Amino acid sequence: MNSNEKVNSLHEVEYLLNNEKTEEARNLFEKIEEQDAADYFLLKGKIEQKYQNWGPAINAFNRVLEIDPQNTEATNNLHMINNILNFWNPDLLNP
Repeated sequence: MNSNEKVNSLHEVEYLLNNEKTEEARNLFEKIEEQDAADYFLLKGKIEQKYQNWGPAINAFNRVLEIDPQNTEATNNLHMINNILNFWNPDLLNP
């Protein structure tokens, strides 16, 4: 797969994710060779996030920030995951 095909495949995965076709996006993403690129890891994180696989999603978004420290989408997604994981409601503990 040449670099143009990889980019097109990543765009197609993103399109599928944005149109709530998560399973199709995941299947296509798994066929793409791993790349050391922010776009690749951003999509990986988004797919893992959709499936609530928090650990792999956090790792993918952190990898994005290693490559591109100014990536606001990865930063926002990490913030959202941390809010989910740190959610605490005392009323749920004392019915």
